[in-house]
Amino acid sequence: MNGSRREDVDRARAHTVPLALRFSGIPGELAGMRKVVRDWAASAGLSGELLEDLQLVVGEAAANAIEHGYRSGEPGSVDLWLTRDEAGTVHGRVRDYGTWRPQPEDPGDRGRGLALIRALASQVSLNRRSDGTEVAFTIPAV
Repeated sequence: MNGSRREDVDRARAHTVPLALRFSGIPGELAGMRKVVRDWAASAGLSGELLEDLQLVVGEAAANAIEHGYRSGEPGSVDLWLTRDEAGTVHGRVRDYGTWRPQPEDPGDRGRGLALIRALASQVSLNRRSDGTEVAFTIPAV
């Protein structure tokens, strides 16, 4: 080892392999997706608040993709991409291939997923297309 143990760990984490995952757009798939994200986050050295924020953001985006993108009953695919840059910032995208459903005027006690994502991520973009919706986000290292 040329540097300190800490420098070696930081260098290894900076080269974390990005995560690309496709899963079925049914609610029962969310638990498996969350486990894959936790495993990826551990290999990337994420912990504490950053890990909690990532799990909430990805969970909300994926649940929204399933619930709103495939509401006709025929599930499709949901794609998830995560990367971690040299500064420790996590960049992610969650994409469905369904159809956009505008938020109702009175969502009742629901409809807070995007607000939560926006509160936890420093940058959020929502791209609605004819072939699906993509939520992209950035969560800075704390």
